[in-house]
Amino acid sequence: MINTKLDELFQRWRTEMEKDGVSGFSEDGLMYRNGHEDQLWNDSPRKIAFLLKENNNNDGEDVRAWSGSINGYSPNGLFFNRIAAWLYGITYLKDTCYPSIADAFNSSNQMKALQELPYAYVNVKKKSGGPVAYESQITDFAKRYAKYIREELDILSPNIIVCGGNTVFKIAKELIYPELNFSEKNSWTHQNQKKQITIINSFHPTAHKPNEHMYDWMMESLINNI
Repeated sequence: MINTKLDELFQRWRTEMEKDGVSGFSEDGLMYRNGHEDQLWNDSPRKIAFLLKENNNNDGEDVRAWSGSINGYSPNGLFFNRIAAWLYGITYLKDTCYPSIADAFNSSNQMKALQELPYAYVNVKKKSGGPVAYESQITDFAKRYAKYIREELDILSPNIIVCGGNTVFKIAKELIYPELNFSEKNSWTHQNQKKQITIINSFHPTAHKPNEHMYDWMMESLINNI
């Protein structure tokens, strides 16, 4: 099972972090789906992983158990609002069109996506930060533990990686997959044919930009490119 393999990885990773004097390891990976996560993931033609910076004050939590909602009816804040819209849009994207922004930001569709669709959530920095993520800290952590981040992604084997911000995108290309060549299809979409991986250079989910830029721009760039 994928998450079992990740748990074994996290034991080694956590031990090394503790030797470095870093505590509060937060686990992540393939979101739990009542034991069906492996089958749902393996059956999905688009295996979507969100590569993000760090948790906000959630030391020691297992992200895989998060619902993405507090009230059960709508996504929790701007962060999960955009994550849910991206997940819904990418999943149901077609060769010539994509779900409308109204559909992607419909609370019912968003909650169905967050609670039922398979996806992976991977933080670069496994130690929580605060409300503001410091780019230098994220990059330093990635440099120190790049081999573990790569191992986590290799276990998951996503074919679409949505990078939450340019810093994370650079980390993915330069530190996590340094030996792979990614061809630029457009400013958002970069592909490696050998591994069949598409990396999306997205804004951070909480970026101060309108949803049209956050969603429509991404979807338009993906048509015929995934």
